[in-house]
Amino acid sequence: MLPVDTESNAARARFSAINELLSREAGYSVAKKCLEVQAAAERRDPALRTETSVTLSDDAWSWYVGAIGERVVGEMLRALGPEWMVRHAVPIGSGTKDIDHLVIGPTGVYAINTKHHIGASIWIGDHVLRVNNANTPHIAAARRDADDVTVRLARHADFGVHVVPVLALVGQSTITDGRKGPRSHPAVVDSRRLVDWMLRQPASHSSTELELIRLAAEEPSTWHSDPTAAQTSRVMQRFDRLVGEVGAAPKPRRRIPEQRPGVGREESTVRTSSRPPARSAAPRRPRGPGKREIARRARRNETIMKMVVLAVAAMTAPAWLPGLIASFTSALTGAVLGE
Repeated sequence: MLPVDTESNAARARFSAINELLSREAGYSVAKKCLEVQAAAERRDPALRTETSVTLSDDAWSWYVGAIGERVVGEMLRALGPEWMVRHAVPIGSGTKDIDHLVIGPTGVYAINTKHHIGASIWIGDHVLRVNNANTPHIAAARRDADDVTVRLARHADFGVHVVPVLALVGQSTITDGRKGPRSHPAVVDSRRLVDWMLRQPASHSSTELELIRLAAEEPSTWHSDPTAAQTSRVMQRFDRLVGEVGAAPKPRRRIPEQRPGVGREESTVRTSSRPPARSAAPRRPRGPGKREIARRARRNETIMKMVVLAVAAMTAPAWLPGLIASFTSALTGAVLGE
């Protein structure tokens, strides 16, 4: 039996860990990485930060956009009722990776991976998701996240847990669904329709099972082994300051197209197609002249050489010869112009 002080300290530590897990805001992990990368860039290049402005480095840009995307989805998940449990940036293992959003509710358990692709064209295949016709690892990553959540929850709940992998897309212009197989592993959903989509799913667990799953999800030891993995260290306050300094729509310094982070565009549409978008054709090489053109040019050059020879002869010939040469020259000129 543990001494009273030891038990009390253990209880306080557990309560603190639970509270820290609850306090994690959407986008925490990527916001933290963005701040670290930006701070390192500013040390290398002090011109990034002046008294009046802050410029994001190239390396910090993608982390910034990712954090904005996760915060967009986090705001949308607020629309779920009190019967839903929502956790953000859930640390896994030693805290080096996380689940963007874990949602547990009447229709089931969802491991949501947010992807923010500003103005992009998305094509979804059975095994790959393309962004502007470039393959990404998004589908495999979403499946791995769901598998990890499944193992951890099942181990603590002591029964099989069905976790739905979800890719929530933010900021894209179009979505084309070319899948021929099941469309739920993972589900790929426009983030603006995410809440409605989850509410319409069939229930996968009983109410008793869901309660046990919630209890397992609240336990910090379910997710990570590092007792400090869930500490937020006021990261989001610092990130909010960065957003205020650079603006919600900062311009990247180099390489990044002229695009802005933010809520997905309203004109985004979902299309169905079994074919991936065609790759851009390589520019055609200019073609050389054909055989007929080569022959025509040879005849013209031969005629011009004859004209030159006759002109030289005219300058050295007797007086009666220039008239005859002029006649031949006129005929040859006509032949050249007539080709």
